[in-house]
Amino acid sequence: MIYLVLFVLLVALAEIKARKRFVDRHSIPYQHKRVGEYPYNQFIEECGAPLHWNLKAGYADTHMHINCLGLRSPEPQDGRRKIWVIGESDLFGAKLHDEKLIWLNVLQKDLDAAGYDFQVMNASIIGYNSLQTAEAITKLPVVEGDVVLLRANQNDVSIAYVNGEEWKPGTPWPLAFIHKLQRHQPWYTKVLGLSCLGMYLRRKLAKSDGRAGAFAPKPGFQWENLVSYEVEQMKRIVHFAQERGASVARIDFASSYEPEILPEDEAKLSAIQSNWRGLVEGWSQYQFGIVEETYAQVAEPIGVPMLRTAPRIWAHPRRYQLYLDIVHFNGEGHQAIAEALFAELEANGILSGGAA
Repeated sequence: MIYLVLFVLLVALAEIKARKRFVDRHSIPYQHKRVGEYPYNQFIEECGAPLHWNLKAGYADTHMHINCLGLRSPEPQDGRRKIWVIGESDLFGAKLHDEKLIWLNVLQKDLDAAGYDFQVMNASIIGYNSLQTAEAITKLPVVEGDVVLLRANQNDVSIAYVNGEEWKPGTPWPLAFIHKLQRHQPWYTKVLGLSCLGMYLRRKLAKSDGRAGAFAPKPGFQWENLVSYEVEQMKRIVHFAQERGASVARIDFASSYEPEILPEDEAKLSAIQSNWRGLVEGWSQYQFGIVEETYAQVAEPIGVPMLRTAPRIWAHPRRYQLYLDIVHFNGEGHQAIAEALFAELEANGILSGGAA
């Protein structure tokens, strides 16, 4: 019995030391990441070009619900104006372990509490490029009085970046890549992740899964062609929304990192994702650049506002504890982005006339 007590005591002391080392190294406390394991092969179904795949309407399991429109969102309610939010995997809610925590539920509660009669619809589909997004969005039942919030497409930046001179406008991620997003950690990996000491051990024992290498660029990145293509698809969505009498606004890109990464932030980013540097240094300038270029060419000339959520996220007191990885939010992060969206919607007067 005494040996068991000594063993438990030694493990506890080692955990305390590991947590202290983590804070000394990263300047933020260790926190366990609960990552949802999504069965993409169950709720993604293959279809013809240009969509290539879509979300299976009516699918439901313990942490994933797809509505009749093929969106990860509640069923649309008749007679209520909609706020259609068009993003990507971060707003889709990838990796979130509990669907109740997703940002759209938080934003809906804020809208209801403030007396606005809008229903939030999550029109973000994981993995889509801007052509796929435009094809899907222009088939949605957007009507007069609705609001469409649109973000520049980051998947296209990544696809064009890794394909270099071989990239062509509209190139999608291969369906096999989307299915590879389905990950299942063995039980012992999950157990190790419960503690800071276990996290260190897991990192030492784990083999690289090659994700950083998968994003290694080929030469000949076509930035100008990418911008032209993105502008074309964004104009298409804006025209569709405005033609139906909906208000339109742009959304920025609220990653854990900024365009300029300060030296004091590097250790904090490595606390979120150890291989962040290989994934960020190179194309992050284009991720932020596509937001500003398309805003300047499409939105600003016609008075479409930009919802600046990123500065609100970056000013959050627990900024580096809002993420599961460098772009995907945890439960607390979903609450933060929802609150930032609500504040920006009010600040820009987009909800005017939307009171119940």
